[in-house]
Amino acid sequence: MSRIASSAQAPKRTVAEEVYRALKRDITTLTHRPGAALTEQELADAYGSSRVPVREACRRLQQEGLMTAIPYKGYFVNQISLKEITDCFELRIVLETYAVELAFERVKPAGLEHLERLAATEYTPQDWFSYSGFLAENLDFHIQLASMGGNERLVSTLEDLLGTMQRFFFLGLDLGDFASEMRAEHEELVDLIKTGTKQHAGSCARAQIEASRERILRALLDERLNLPLE
Repeated sequence: MSRIASSAQAPKRTVAEEVYRALKRDITTLTHRPGAALTEQELADAYGSSRVPVREACRRLQQEGLMTAIPYKGYFVNQISLKEITDCFELRIVLETYAVELAFERVKPAGLEHLERLAATEYTPQDWFSYSGFLAENLDFHIQLASMGGNERLVSTLEDLLGTMQRFFFLGLDLGDFASEMRAEHEELVDLIKTGTKQHAGSCARAQIEASRERILRALLDERLNLPLE
């Protein structure tokens, strides 16, 4: 059974969309490591499709900064650099802090109930499938939180940014057991939106983003992960 067939499928998705989602997931979770060389035929065989959907999927992932195409050689998974991590987190602090402040002003009770359920998600250390599920739920938490502010352009920009950063987050998960810590951070943020002030909610979001950055940088600088960095 191909990796695509084993995942949950939406009935109207094209083959190219399925390949794109599966390939992006495998890059995000480091199944395809930074610097890995991949050919269209290898990817077609791995994901159970022809080469045309693979080409379309790779084109989208190039636009997202996850892959690079080199003529006559194939595709390469882009390296992870300390500068890219730093740049992304600096932008995330600006966007998500503002998104949290907007959510504080415009939140509705129904949205908070859904957010509370997402905040309760944890993962199991050293469990790949647990990491993958947690990352998806974690992304959903942050996008739903931003959505409560009602600024669709901000949500779209933040969703693209966080999607690119998913493989950074994966690095931090494998450093140690932060499941309960991250759950507590999410629950604290929800509580501040419910009963705190806009300033406290924004400051809390900023502090949590900085803590996430430190976890990831520690994973890299402690050399517990054998990844080449630019």
